[in-house]
Amino acid sequence: MRALVLRRAPWLPAGVAACLLLALAACGGGGGGAPSTGATAAPVSNYPYPVQRLDEVQPGHKHLAAGETFDGYNSNPPTSGPHAPAAAAWGVSDVVVTKEAAVHNMEHAGVVVWYNCNGGTQPLGAAGCTTLRSDLAGLVQAALGRGKLVLMTPYPSMEHRIALTAWQFLDAFDEFDGDRVQQFIDTFVCHTDTERVCK
Repeated sequence: MRALVLRRAPWLPAGVAACLLLALAACGGGGGGAPSTGATAAPVSNYPYPVQRLDEVQPGHKHLAAGETFDGYNSNPPTSGPHAPAAAAWGVSDVVVTKEAAVHNMEHAGVVVWYNCNGGTQPLGAAGCTTLRSDLAGLVQAALGRGKLVLMTPYPSMEHRIALTAWQFLDAFDEFDGDRVQQFIDTFVCHTDTERVCK
């Protein structure tokens, strides 16, 4: 890694120069390695399905107050932006995880699998919903067993039946496709690691 060298401008007092050096060091000094906080997600070329790469909603890494909601996301479900102060537990949730909490999971380099049994062209019946949930949960549990950071949640507020999200990425569709879900998890877990959670 190349060392960062700062030369003090003649008009810049030594104390101010020292403060700038400390601030740069605390932010990573602009060197290589994992993306810094606020980094834009890198594009992907190895995901074979249609995926949207969305702009980061600003301020992207702001923590909301506990219980506070945010309505300024640029997609539904969201892929970045202000979020709850705590992430949800990784795994399969039987209750709706708030979008604000799920965004925090994505900030921690994870993937969120959202499902809506009433989404798509026609709502699923009870048996169809149970099958969809079971099929998705099986993939998520297997991914968790491989050490992947994945959260699955019901999400009745979207038009599609299934949505897969990671920081700044969204893939939404209506018919279950296990290969697609698996590929998304494998491609996007730790793809954008602004918090340096992945080792």
